Amino acid sequence: MRVPVWLTLGVAVLVLVFGLYRIRLALRKPEPESEAGSGVMGRGFYRMSSRTHLFIGVIYILLSAGLIATTFGWNPLGNSFGPDTKEPPKDQAPTHKGVPIDQLPTKKAS
Repeated sequence: MRVPVWLTLGVAVLVLVFGLYRIRLALRKPEPESEAGSGVMGRGFYRMSSRTHLFIGVIYILLSAGLIATTFGWNPLGNSFGPDTKEPPKDQAPTHKGVPIDQLPTKKAS
């Protein structure tokens, strides 16, 4: 089974956009402290340092580039797995005579 090209490119675009968003979070200036004076940028995801956002954003962009490259035929593992295969010459191919004809006797109409 083969994964459609449009699906892998769509996932690659989503990963790329998320990576760019993480880089945007890393490069934006911190907001002035709120009235509550907590000084915390946010909760969960937004509490990470800007270096972490930058690092993870670059990782996402590299993953997106890898998805796009494999979509267009790049194989990072090469021929590391599976047996070597050769395309047989035309006269030795399994179907050099065409589709086999059924050899059963025909039924006589009665």
